Amino acid sequence: MIFPEIKGNEKIKESLAKLQSRMPHAIIIDGGSAQLRETLADHLAMWAVCESDEEKPCGVCKGCKLAKAKSHSDIYYAKGEGKTEIYNKDIMSFIIKDAYIKPYISEKKVYILSECDRKFPVISQNIFLKTLEEPPLDVLFIMTCESGKSLLETIRSRAFSFTLESEISYDEEELDLAKEIVTGITARSEMELLKATYKLDSRNKSLNVLELIIMLLRDGLAVYLGGEAELDEDTARTLCKKLTKKNYIELIEITKDAKTKITQNVGLKLVSTDLCAKYRRTLWQR
Repeated sequence: MIFPEIKGNEKIKESLAKLQSRMPHAIIIDGGSAQLRETLADHLAMWAVCESDEEKPCGVCKGCKLAKAKSHSDIYYAKGEGKTEIYNKDIMSFIIKDAYIKPYISEKKVYILSECDRKFPVISQNIFLKTLEEPPLDVLFIMTCESGKSLLETIRSRAFSFTLESEISYDEEELDLAKEIVTGITARSEMELLKATYKLDSRNKSLNVLELIIMLLRDGLAVYLGGEAELDEDTARTLCKKLTKKNYIELIEITKDAKTKITQNVGLKLVSTDLCAKYRRTLWQR
C-alpha cells in the first residue's frame, strides 16, 4: 500500500501493510487530531475505489482522482441532522438501505461517518449493528472519533481499529497546568489536585491539557520501564518515585475517558470533579 503522510504513526503503517489488498468491511479510526483522522479516512476510501491492478491507491486512476476531489459517486460522506449534526434514525436507515445497492463505478462503496463521539448516539449505533453483523460484500464503513470507547463494544468488536498518535498544538501555560495536575495526583493533600483541575475552564483548553497529561503519564511509564521521556524528563522521574506500572495504565485510561466525556459535551466542572476523584482513588488502591 502507498501510505499517506502520517508522521510518527509507524504502527499504523505496519497495520496497513498487513492488510495489503484485503479490505475489512468496517474500520474505526480514533486518536490523533481530527485532521489526521480525516486524512487517513480519505486515504482508505481512495484505496477502496482505486482501479489499479498493482499497489493501491495509485493516485492517478479515475477512481483515485475522483476520490481526491471528493466527488466519487461510491464514496458517501455522512451528514448529520440539525445543529448538532446527529446521525439520527432516518440518516442511518438511508445508509443501511443504500449500502445494499451495488457500487456505481467501483468495486466498493465507502461510507464515512466522522466525529462519532458526538454525532453517533447509541440508538443509531444499535440500528447500524445488524448491518455490521451481516455486511454487504462490496461495502466499507469508516468511522472516525476522538476515542473508540464512544462506540458500543458490539460495534468495536466488528470493526478493524486504527489508533493514531496525537499531534497537538499547545502553549506553555497548558503544559504547566498539565504538570500541575499530574503532580497533584501524587500530592499528600487532595486540595492541590482540586485547585489544578478547577482550571480546566474551556473545552479546547481542557482537551489539550488532558492530552498533555496522557503524554506526561506515558513519559513516566517509559522511564519506569527503563526508556526515555519525550516531553518532560524531570516530571517523568518525579512520577516514577510514586507510581507503579498499574497506576500509569489506569491513570491514562481515566484521562482518555475524561476527554471522551468532554467531546460528548458533558459539563466541564462535572468532568473535572469526577477526574479528580478517580485520580485519587487510583492512588488509594495501590
